[in-house]
Amino acid sequence: MAPARSHRARLPGTIQPFLSYHSPTGSGGGPGDADPFDEKYGIDTSGIREIHTLDVLALPAARYAVRYGPSSAESIGARLDTLRIDYSRFAFIDYGSGKGRVLFVAAGFPFKEVLGIEFSRELHEVAQQNIARLPPEITRCGVVRSIHGDAASFEPPKSDLVCYFYNPFERPIMAVVAARLIARHDQFGCRIIIIYVDPQHREIFEETGKFEILDQSPHFLVLTTPPPQTGAHD
Repeated sequence: MAPARSHRARLPGTIQPFLSYHSPTGSGGGPGDADPFDEKYGIDTSGIREIHTLDVLALPAARYAVRYGPSSAESIGARLDTLRIDYSRFAFIDYGSGKGRVLFVAAGFPFKEVLGIEFSRELHEVAQQNIARLPPEITRCGVVRSIHGDAASFEPPKSDLVCYFYNPFERPIMAVVAARLIARHDQFGCRIIIIYVDPQHREIFEETGKFEILDQSPHFLVLTTPPPQTGAHD
């Protein structure tokens, strides 16, 4: 049975249910404006970083990477709040998690764990610093971790998954990630929910025939595999 939508720990003064996504910076103002979300929690998740300014140019995956720009905290919360799932059965993964803003928001839901995979060590280390500042009063999940690594080789947990993508990389990497997620579903009966913002390569998921649309707008797409049968996996 789907739980009532009352599981989220509110981030005071920041999370309200928005129906659309904001600017790539996630703050309504211009480049020189202070970010209210960051100021509220004393963290650093704002600002756009082009790939050529990061410590990844020598990595093979850099050719398929997209610049870093944080999601809107309000919109992340709104999308997670409408899933109507038993969050405690799901692990949350942010692919291309950057400085960890999405992880910070997802920690306010009772997921069994919240994970981010980021191939820039520089951004990963900033995310670790931000996670260390998570206020206990808004943290309702299990562990929260930023993992330094390549999304294409990352092995997701063998559990139901909510996977978040903010157009993090180009088709070759996205296809590999999608194939691994579908294998989790096929081999272990895991339910896979995809939240895809700026879904440039949505056909990679849709053409598999494994997903149905839960919600969509011009700015985002939410997909799910069929819920698993009871007892299909731990």
